[in-house]
Amino acid sequence: MPWPPQEGELLPRFDEPVGIEEKLRGYSLVVGHDKGGPKAKGFAVMLGIGLDSVDYLARQIRAGIARTPISLVRLHPSGAVACTVQFQIAGPGRYSHRTASLRTAWVFHTPTARPQMTTAFLRGREHR
Repeated sequence: MPWPPQEGELLPRFDEPVGIEEKLRGYSLVVGHDKGGPKAKGFAVMLGIGLDSVDYLARQIRAGIARTPISLVRLHPSGAVACTVQFQIAGPGRYSHRTASLRTAWVFHTPTARPQMTTAFLRGREHR
């Protein structure tokens, strides 16, 4: 596998991501979190996604990174590589008519590492 990943390619080892559920439960969907709170409010208002929807959102993230190319690659002085993958998702249940763009960020600390999710948040406006 060529290293580092390039924009326009699928995320390396996209089928082996780590940290999705942990990041969602401990940060991105926690309304009371000092940094994750605004992200959680966005998920709730735009798509009706809350902590009770972790499994749904994790499935959407896995499906999204399996089909959507990397949109941004950043090389860190530490040697780590950060990648952004952004794709459309719909809300669950009664929010299924709403869609929004989900931005996910991933880090690789070594060329053989599995992608570790560092954040996920909605971008832009909802579509009805």
